[in-house]
Amino acid sequence: MNTHDLLADIAQGEGPCREFKRQLENLESIAGEIVAFANSEGGCLYVGVDDNGSIVGLTNSAEVFQTLSHLCRDRCIPPISPVLEQHTVEDRDIVALTVMPALNRLKPYRTAGGRFYLRVGQDKKDATGRELMRIAQAAGELHYDESPVWETTLHDLALEAFAAYHEAQFGLPLADHLEQSQLSVEALLRNLRLADNVDGEWRLTVAGLLVFGADPQRFMPQSRLSAVAFAGFDEDADILDRREITGRLPQVITDARLFLERNIRQPARELGFQREDLPLYDRKALGEAVVNAVAHRDYSLSGSQIRLFVFADRVEVRSPGRLPNSITLDNIRLGVHAERNRRLATLLTQLGYMSAIGTGIPRLIIRLSRLLSGREPEFELVGEELRVRIWAKQALKMDV
Repeated sequence: MNTHDLLADIAQGEGPCREFKRQLENLESIAGEIVAFANSEGGCLYVGVDDNGSIVGLTNSAEVFQTLSHLCRDRCIPPISPVLEQHTVEDRDIVALTVMPALNRLKPYRTAGGRFYLRVGQDKKDATGRELMRIAQAAGELHYDESPVWETTLHDLALEAFAAYHEAQFGLPLADHLEQSQLSVEALLRNLRLADNVDGEWRLTVAGLLVFGADPQRFMPQSRLSAVAFAGFDEDADILDRREITGRLPQVITDARLFLERNIRQPARELGFQREDLPLYDRKALGEAVVNAVAHRDYSLSGSQIRLFVFADRVEVRSPGRLPNSITLDNIRLGVHAERNRRLATLLTQLGYMSAIGTGIPRLIIRLSRLLSGREPEFELVGEELRVRIWAKQALKMDV
């Protein structure tokens, strides 16, 4: 970082990715600031800078540099590898410590004192249990879909749905398999990570409930999909159709497809005595966008469901949860793949809804949409929501 960029960054003041310290005092607190950056989106700690952004300088910048290096190694667990720089600005020495989130994927981090912190606004705060779970899940250290759903029992399993899957997958009726293997249903479900024994009680896992549950939304209402078709180009337009889609995930995917087919108009043109339909969207691209949302959304976000919006010029799939692990808005377009819900992804692949090779975004969504409409889909993160925007083909001189 050159001096001009440094001063421009400091001039923005303290915020979610920027913290100022006049000097190092409470080392556990300083370690907490570093941990908070590592557990969040990264950031820079400037030492030798007042809270108001004034550069006060350090008389012992080399010692501060060394102390910060030791803090990251010894008082941050796991150790954090920052970028450390010494700068001289206006004849005053400062030290900049930058935490790069792409280089720190062993989340969640804690201090040697046992505190887990997140960066919120200008401050660090203790992470809640749910926040810790989501941090670990995003880093690929925890798979929420394999965790038990506490209120469920095996009576909440739709046995006929599981038996149909089992026979299709293993080529043997469920009853015959259980008899030959001498396994109980409970043991088989546990082996498949669809159920778990918790304190002597059998519970369906998130994946087991969502794919084979009798009534998934009873326990996880966020697993529904809200579909809305608008007459115009934004959410202020008149609503033409609306549906809350519920059921097991395969049914949610099927009903979402039917909703799109019902609400995407099919223009046509007359060629002599023949009528030629002109598709506005590639159906494979739309299907892949919906299936990806169902498979990879963050189901731990209890207040948010997938939203499917049909506008006059585009279809948007809005999926709860930030991008997992090493995925970014740039490399997702290249096919870089990381599974947030590995058991759900496996089940949906086995059921024929997904490909195991993980190339659906560049191969189906991007390429097929671009070929049809001439415009690439857009991927955008808005808060805790990933939005995929697929544009309609702009056809001219059409008769509907």
